[in-house]
Amino acid sequence: MSKLPKLKVRKPCGYPAEEIRDFEQAKYFLFGYGPNTLVVIEGRVINSYQELIQLAIQDHYKGKEFLEVILESVIGGG
Repeated sequence: MSKLPKLKVRKPCGYPAEEIRDFEQAKYFLFGYGPNTLVVIEGRVINSYQELIQLAIQDHYKGKEFLEVILESVIGGG
C-alpha cells in the first residue's frame, strides 16, 4: 500500500482545537468515541477504519499530505 496521509483532527468542544495523527493511529482512537460522535473525513461520514482506508486509497486522495477529520458530537432530543 502506498504511503497514507496524516490525519488533521478537529475534536468537539472541550478538547484541544486540532491535532495531527499518523494514519495508522486512527484504528485506536477515531472510532472509540461512542455512538454520539460522527467521524467526518473530507466531508464524508466514515464508520470504520476499513472505510477510512478505502477513502484514503482513492486516486483523488493519493499524494495528499493530510486528510481533514472532524469529530462531531450528535445531540439527540425529541
